[in-house]
Amino acid sequence: MNLSRHEYVEPPWTEHQMDAYEQARSLLSEVIAAYSARIASTDAETADQLRAQRAAHLRERQSLTAGHTARVEEIRATLPGILTLLRERDQ
Repeated sequence: MNLSRHEYVEPPWTEHQMDAYEQARSLLSEVIAAYSARIASTDAETADQLRAQRAAHLRERQSLTAGHTARVEEIRATLPGILTLLRERDQ
């Protein structure tokens, strides 16, 4: 009898790591959206600069994993401030 399909497999990351990762991805998504809003309401030169900054965050979101613990914590520490600045400038 083959039970291998039903055996418990330890997840590669802890629950805490997954929660932190999801928070970091959410922050990245919010920052990307804030950049998009600013791009839509600014001049062409500034829009190009904002697109480059948004692209960096898009790449970050795409490559980030729960295993990047230090980077996840850095994102959680720094992006709220960046998000606040982007939203303040948009008003």
